[in-house]
Amino acid sequence: MMDKLIVARMQKFTVEDLMRCILGLQEIEIRIYFELLDMKEATVLELAERVERDRTTVQKALRSLMNCGLVEREKVTEKSGFKYIYRPVEFKNVKTKMEELLDEWYLSVKKWLRGI
Repeated sequence: MMDKLIVARMQKFTVEDLMRCILGLQEIEIRIYFELLDMKEATVLELAERVERDRTTVQKALRSLMNCGLVEREKVTEKSGFKYIYRPVEFKNVKTKMEELLDEWYLSVKKWLRGI
């Protein structure tokens, strides 16, 4: 009976739930990643407008996404200086990364359980 309850709960997981759990992302980071996937590329200001958040919140989220390897940044020179263009890593690569992290976690938990 307990196994059926666990399986039923697991079937309700969303991709966002997994990204939160496996990658440790916050809601705004997940939202920005998927918006960026939809847009293909964007500046901080374009993303801030799209998600209706201030620039600093979006910059912080993008930094976190870059640290996780989900977003790449390119510096583009303009007449008045430069700007950064952000691009998402393909979702299939993100799924592969999550699967690898999950496998590592699974093996470490199994090893830990054997030791107790």
